[in-house]
Amino acid sequence: MRIVAIEDEINAFEYLVSLIHRVEPNSEVCAHLESIRSAVNYFEQNNDYDLIFMDIQIADGLSFEIFNHVSIKKPVIFTTAYDEYAIDAFKVHSVDYLLKPIHFEDLKSSIHKYREMYARQEVVVSQDLVSAFNQISRPRKNRCLVKKGGHFEYVNVPDIAFVNSEDSITFLHTLNGNRYIYSKTVEQLFQELDTDVFFQINRSQIININAIREIHPFLNQRLKIILNGPKGDDYDLVVSRKRTPPFKNWIDR
Repeated sequence: MRIVAIEDEINAFEYLVSLIHRVEPNSEVCAHLESIRSAVNYFEQNNDYDLIFMDIQIADGLSFEIFNHVSIKKPVIFTTAYDEYAIDAFKVHSVDYLLKPIHFEDLKSSIHKYREMYARQEVVVSQDLVSAFNQISRPRKNRCLVKKGGHFEYVNVPDIAFVNSEDSITFLHTLNGNRYIYSKTVEQLFQELDTDVFFQINRSQIININAIREIHPFLNQRLKIILNGPKGDDYDLVVSRKRTPPFKNWIDR
């Protein structure tokens, strides 16, 4: 059994691996990932693994962000230090979890459950789970502080049509056609946004679902987005090939 472990604390990772090897002596941890960025890069290029152990809180945010960037079709066992209200969400959606500190018998039971699901070829991760956990655990950003001339203003997040990055500068584009420079990167901002409303369609662009006018097939299995408003055709907004399947799932909730 080939395992991917997403865990940013080295002691927790080593302890998890020791427990896994006690349960499955012939298992192999083929990848140790410590951030959302590294996980997305890995899953975009690799599918040769059987099971993922995924810590929820990692170095650069909640690991659920990974599912907004790549489509994962392999089973996941979550590890979490979250309290009872969050655990209820996992139970409702029948996705297994391990509550930290992890105990040997609990991990053994989780792997047994994985074996049963694998035999039935069930996909463990569901978008419902991602949405449920986001709703109960993730703070929502309401405003963005921007500089205009010699003074500061703020932009209400619902008024943002899309975000893009050009030459390492992040721009917020509003529904009424204004553009503002913003201090955070596209990835940093996306982690603070409501993922029911916003989707990162590629490495440098985020789209607001309320700004979408049309969606068209595009080259190389991608999608092209046309916006509402005065500048709907002025920017090339293209969903990357890797993010097209999760984007379709996001639209079709």
